[in-house]
Amino acid sequence: MKRRQRKPQPFTVKYTPVATDGSLDQTLTITNNTDVSVQPTLRLTPLSMYGHELPHVTVVGVNGSHLGRAILPAGGSLRDVLRFDGEGARQARGVSVELVAAEEIDHPALEQDTRTVMIDLEQKATADPADFWGVGLVNPNPFGVTMRISLVQLEPRDRDNPRQVVDVVTLQEDVDMASVSNDVIWLPEDVRGQFHDVVHCLVPPTYA
Repeated sequence: MKRRQRKPQPFTVKYTPVATDGSLDQTLTITNNTDVSVQPTLRLTPLSMYGHELPHVTVVGVNGSHLGRAILPAGGSLRDVLRFDGEGARQARGVSVELVAAEEIDHPALEQDTRTVMIDLEQKATADPADFWGVGLVNPNPFGVTMRISLVQLEPRDRDNPRQVVDVVTLQEDVDMASVSNDVIWLPEDVRGQFHDVVHCLVPPTYA
């Protein structure tokens, strides 16, 4: 008697409280294992290291995955950075994720991931906030995409605890990127040196 193979889940979720590669902590990655692009709306419940719900803590996604704003491409992933606030926020070590809705959207599957990086005055990638003068954007795909860009400010590192997001500034206008293109957005002088990283997500095109 053959064992029936389990059907793969249409969506899989991974949460990383502390990154081991120097990237942002408290990241949530949702992967779309279907051939349909969607805009997912997630319900996020913060949990302690023991798996208990933290009733006085609120959690949101910098890229708006809790509001259904970001696109999750067919066969691709959506990465969000979680921000915990409220009494007991520093106790958060996990998150329960519920898919509330997944609205289908007409968007092609990505052939390669889009990218945003911090750049210095010479348009070279940097990890130093003092040299963070602009955002480099890359769309390696043979079709246009629209990207929503957010700057993230982090608290100082405290031992091996997750590094919390303390401020987020989202660019007022989304950026339409042509196929196989690069772009640079220079930051105003009054925000240079304040932010520690840049994140982005795909959103419905502004020209549609």
